[in-house]
Amino acid sequence: MKALLVLGLLFSVVTNNAQTNLIKNAGFETELLNWRGEDVATISAFDKKSGKNSCFINQYVGAEWKAIDQIISIPKNTAAIELSGWVKTEGVEKGKNNWNTGKFDIAFLNSGEKEIKTESIASVLGTTPWTLYKKTITIPAGATKLRVMLALGQTNGTIFFDDLKAIAITQEQIDKIQAEENAKKTTATSEAKTVELLNTGFEDGITSWRGNAIVSTTTFKEGKAALVLNSTTFDWNGIDQIATVPEKATTITISGWLKSDTIKQGKDPWNNGLYSVEFTGSSEQKTGNESIAFVTGTTDWTYYTKTFTLPAETKHYRIMLALGFATGTMYADALSVDFK
Repeated sequence: MKALLVLGLLFSVVTNNAQTNLIKNAGFETELLNWRGEDVATISAFDKKSGKNSCFINQYVGAEWKAIDQIISIPKNTAAIELSGWVKTEGVEKGKNNWNTGKFDIAFLNSGEKEIKTESIASVLGTTPWTLYKKTITIPAGATKLRVMLALGQTNGTIFFDDLKAIAITQEQIDKIQAEENAKKTTATSEAKTVELLNTGFEDGITSWRGNAIVSTTTFKEGKAALVLNSTTFDWNGIDQIATVPEKATTITISGWLKSDTIKQGKDPWNNGLYSVEFTGSSEQKTGNESIAFVTGTTDWTYYTKTFTLPAETKHYRIMLALGFATGTMYADALSVDFK
């Protein structure tokens, strides 16, 4: 899947009323109109993200493939599609294959509706709150249609969907956004080592952080949002931020709230949910690293704090939050860094 031409954009495409959602009945306000396989799914007027309805698929035994889908035409001059949607799960079981999960997938089709490429927007296990998943994907050659699939991929459990979107993006828009992002990255690179740690409560999404992640506006410790790191495969999935150590500082205290949901350790002891710090000198040479917390299994919000003596010649520090080759979900909120 990593070989697909997915835009590595760590930002949200700015949409306005002039940009049309290509998915019909994307919030299930007219129940399952425009969706195929309607006998598989059920409308819920009680558990929803917005509006009056959501859609859910569930099964308790059998682990069969259960899905609904919709095929839409890709507008001319479209270079990429921004896919997004809110997903919630209850007890989705892990199957024998990595793709045996709750799924929000898409497939690009040619004019004869023959599949060209597929891509996962969300692949979810266990029990998770309403979470926004978003991905921007380039249109492969020959694709004229898009198939949106919502499914339990040969697994048991319940998965809810609401407020789906598919927004067409032109090459001109991509070029403009990329130019803006490049300018931001250039500025961030020059400023990253002269500022304090920013957006520590993730109220502004993952602004100021490097990496690819989402935030939850339903599960948080303080404010209105928290970081969410989720992985169904034993890969590295994390974010980081670099800041400057104040002059004459001798110690650093790093704190924060973490919550875990069915985190499964990888093959090494450190393959867990991670909250850590790395220290570097003026020439970028590493001067030390420390762990604030390792988390695994399922835990409620827990406060972690540690104080370290700053290694000699340290000028900068890098805060890292990650699922380090582990699976599951880790939440983080209300981080703080203090010096003495």
